[in-house]
Amino acid sequence: MRLGIDFDNTIVCYDGLFHRVCVERGLISASVPTSKSEVRDHLRRVGREDAWTEMQGYVYGARMAEAAPYPGVLEFLGQCVRLDRPICIISHKTRFPFRGPAYDLHAAAMGWLELHGFFDPERIGLTRGQVFLELTADAKLERIGQQRCTHFIDDLPEFLSAPAFPPATCRILFDPNRHHEKVGTFIRLESWARIAEFFGGKPSQAEISSTEIERFLPFLSRHGMDVGVQLTPLLEGGNNRVFRVHHAGGECVLKSYFRSGSDPRDRLGAERAFLEFLWQLGVRRTPQPLGWSEENGWGLFSLIPGRKLRPEEVNGNRVGEAVEFVLEINEHRSDPAARALLPASEACFSVGEHLATVDRRVARLEGIPPETDVDAEALEFVRAELVPFWNRIRKEITGQSSLGLDLALPSDLRCLSPSDFGFHNALFAPDGRLRFIDFEYSGWDDPAKLVCDFFCQPELPVDLQHWDAVVQPLDKLFGAAANLPSRAARLLPAYQVKWCCIILNQFIRTESARRRFATGGEPADRKRLQLLKARQGLAKAFDLLGRVA
Repeated sequence: MRLGIDFDNTIVCYDGLFHRVCVERGLISASVPTSKSEVRDHLRRVGREDAWTEMQGYVYGARMAEAAPYPGVLEFLGQCVRLDRPICIISHKTRFPFRGPAYDLHAAAMGWLELHGFFDPERIGLTRGQVFLELTADAKLERIGQQRCTHFIDDLPEFLSAPAFPPATCRILFDPNRHHEKVGTFIRLESWARIAEFFGGKPSQAEISSTEIERFLPFLSRHGMDVGVQLTPLLEGGNNRVFRVHHAGGECVLKSYFRSGSDPRDRLGAERAFLEFLWQLGVRRTPQPLGWSEENGWGLFSLIPGRKLRPEEVNGNRVGEAVEFVLEINEHRSDPAARALLPASEACFSVGEHLATVDRRVARLEGIPPETDVDAEALEFVRAELVPFWNRIRKEITGQSSLGLDLALPSDLRCLSPSDFGFHNALFAPDGRLRFIDFEYSGWDDPAKLVCDFFCQPELPVDLQHWDAVVQPLDKLFGAAANLPSRAARLLPAYQVKWCCIILNQFIRTESARRRFATGGEPADRKRLQLLKARQGLAKAFDLLGRVA
């Protein structure tokens, strides 16, 4: 995720300030409502448009320090910085007012940011290079594209509707005064508290109940953590509850695995077996397993210092590290301990099994209950767009008789797969190297599936320019008999459809329950965002046709 945010009327709230200044100058009576829009509309109604224009320059310049941040915005931005979520501020702001004294509006804006701790590492901690004050709306639109913003928050629907707005960026309308309730084109959020919910909740100690903390303490005590214990939720994942554990001896990570009668997968068992296997053989690019509670569904791991990669950091060097990790794991695939590992979640060992996996996911989505407008939109998308495209891809793959739909991949051509493998499950450590996390779906699988998932996962996408850099080393490892380049290329569009289905999991009740367990909530607007991502994912699937061979 890379979040872009508008400045005026999105971060800065001018309600009250414009009213106060206009009353001081005798332009309005105190009875006019205090919101900026009400003051503006009143002056326009009485023919004082020029006075309003001059007042804007005065407030944005000489009186800027008196403006207040919207409630919750400072806390949200500070949390983003602490979680290494890339953010930038992009504003359309002329250097000087159109009317009145020539205040330096850019200097005033930067001064306001400094006043409120935006550049203070002890408060928010942005750099000045993360703030862009553009002279025109067109330059602002161009900057959003240059910064590769995955999401942009703005208070103006007309700006978000601009034809030149980057099409891959999710548009979020900030509407604190509820002036745009009938606007259905964008995700509309009315406060920074709702924005915090939308982007994953409010990570704080208060989210952990005292009862839950008491449950964890005996387990932590058995592993020498019984003094000064504090837990902080980490809300980056969508499957389990994960906590950073602070104790007298240092820090570690506690994971509480999701369990449900409707989902029998043993996430703890898979991750435990895979990590213990790797550590026994000296593979050190993962967290060290420290302890387990099978009864409660808990795992304890060493803390890997580091941060998530940014989209622009997904380059050839990082791809090379990911491939090295897979090769290092598979150097040991003939070890007796490796043979004891189970198949990965949704493992596929024939073309027919690959197709059946996607069939099941598509069929589940055809049963979305249309309980709300966005549910109905998702169901229509599935029926009118996703299913026809999947039928086309399925027909093309089954028509390639040389693939042998039911021919099982020999055991010596199968790989040890981290599963769900990609840069979304990697950390950039202080030594400049990647570490890899989350192996709850790991096990034996088809290397073609590993390749397809690596390129199709949507959170930190890998460009197809790196296809050969991934496929060729694996092809060399498994040999010509695996036919890896051809099989992976033909299955790639099918896996892009599978990932579209995964994106829409929140429309399925059982999958929505899993995310509520992991994050403590399920903001309704997240569904609309997921639907947007699925539409973008399907467009990518069309683009993948014939791209690799």
